[in-house]
Amino acid sequence: MNNFLLFQPSDSHRPSLPEQLRRLADDLENIEQCLKRTVPEVAINDWAVMERSVPCLVGRTTGHPGITDNRVACTTELFYLDKEHGLARTMSRWYRLGARVPPDFWNDRVRGVQ
Repeated sequence: MNNFLLFQPSDSHRPSLPEQLRRLADDLENIEQCLKRTVPEVAINDWAVMERSVPCLVGRTTGHPGITDNRVACTTELFYLDKEHGLARTMSRWYRLGARVPPDFWNDRVRGVQ
C-alpha cells in the first residue's frame, strides 16, 4: 500500500501545503486589495468551470511556470472566481481569465466528440 504524506516538505519549486493555504487565506481575506494590484502572469483561455472532486478550471494556459503555453491543463482547486474582473484564485495561484467556453466544450473533447 502506498503512503500519502499530506504535509510534504517544500522543495525549491513548490511551497508546502500549509504555505499554500496561508497564501490563499491571505489573498481571500484581502480580496479587494488583490483585485486592485493583481495582474497574474499566468492566463487561462478557453476556460470553463469543471469539477473533479472539487471545483477547478480547465483550459489552455499561458505563462504557467510548469506547463507549456497553450497546452490544456486542469487547475488545482478553485476558491475564487470573479468574471467581472477576469480573475480566479486556485489553491496554487491567481489566473487571469481569457475567453470562456461552455463546460461541454471540454467534455466533448475528452470523450473524442468533435
